[in-house]
Amino acid sequence: MYNNLVLSSGPRQEGKLISRFWISHRNGFSLAALACISCLAFLPANSRATATQTAWGGGQVAPPSGLNNVSGVSSSYEHSLAVKTDGTVSAWGNNMNYQCNVPGGLVNVTKVAAGEFYSLALLSNGTVTGWGADDYGQLEIPSGLTSVTAISAGHAHCIALKSDGTVVSWGSNIYGQTNVPAGLTGIKAVLAVWNYSVAVRSNGTVVAWGVNDAGQTNVPGGLANVTAVSGNETYCLALKSDGTVTGWGQFPSIPGGLSGVVSIAAGETHALAITSSGNIVAWGSNVIGESSVPGGISNPTSVSAGWRYSLALSGNSLVIAPFSISNPRKVGNNFSVTVLSQNGATYTLEYKNNVTDAAWTPLTPMPGNGTSLTLTDAGASVPNRIYHVRAQ
Repeated sequence: MYNNLVLSSGPRQEGKLISRFWISHRNGFSLAALACISCLAFLPANSRATATQTAWGGGQVAPPSGLNNVSGVSSSYEHSLAVKTDGTVSAWGNNMNYQCNVPGGLVNVTKVAAGEFYSLALLSNGTVTGWGADDYGQLEIPSGLTSVTAISAGHAHCIALKSDGTVVSWGSNIYGQTNVPAGLTGIKAVLAVWNYSVAVRSNGTVVAWGVNDAGQTNVPGGLANVTAVSGNETYCLALKSDGTVTGWGQFPSIPGGLSGVVSIAAGETHALAITSSGNIVAWGSNVIGESSVPGGISNPTSVSAGWRYSLALSGNSLVIAPFSISNPRKVGNNFSVTVLSQNGATYTLEYKNNVTDAAWTPLTPMPGNGTSLTLTDAGASVPNRIYHVRAQ
């Protein structure tokens, strides 16, 4: 009476936004699944499947409609920020604590940082503003803080780098994560992540402080020539001037032979890198496709990793993969599925009448509109018909 459902996500040779969803039905029943986790739910034919989103829920699947001219991105647990070349900010994702409610009139922003449930912005005049959760004082920006050149946001603490190479930190200090080491100067990069902090000195050495339950502040002895750092709850990665990557703490194993790296990003249990040849490399967990880099991303300039999702900035457009699919439903001979679409992409529902069929039969392609798009098969009378969605 039931058939199997398979969820898969992966690239095709053509197309720029790639994901697949397979659903089969038989004898008046439809089989649906929570779109982002590996479990099955058996539902009567007139029931509606509810897609529970975690990493891809709350809006991470697609940026706001019409988002372009992006100069930088930052992602956190379940929300993302983008700063545009005109100095404005866009935010999307989980908005439980209003972390996506960008203040009205906010302009002249040069950089953004997404904390767990809050957001920070660095203005062109060297000052910092923030919005969202303030339960640990993470929005209580020190009075008179100016001349800031870089910011970073952790779980509930913040760190700022000033033009004179000194560091200022505020917010939660349960693990000493805001206790900047005395005499720390000559800093060129900072990182606030979870409950610890990292700073890169101008000579390429690294210092870290805060929680150390997974060895995330145990900087390897002799580590030098570091140009950038990225981290998450239990680990930290460092990019060296020779294009190699090293890590400490409980980090996902770095692919052997990885070299020529120009940018890195650390998610909760997966990581990303851009190489000098313009490729994006991903490794670590791939529970819901967070490490399945889609084809068609040309000339990526930066990457950012959230809880179980990934962002890539390519030219002036934001590329996100895989796309989200939800609400698979069959009523009578009508099958439908919802796609959270992106502008510029075309989505096609395709089917096979039998899993052994050699080719997929496409239905009418639908242009993406930046919102939810429903794809329908009005002739779904064949009991074993299998579906997937392609985006180009």
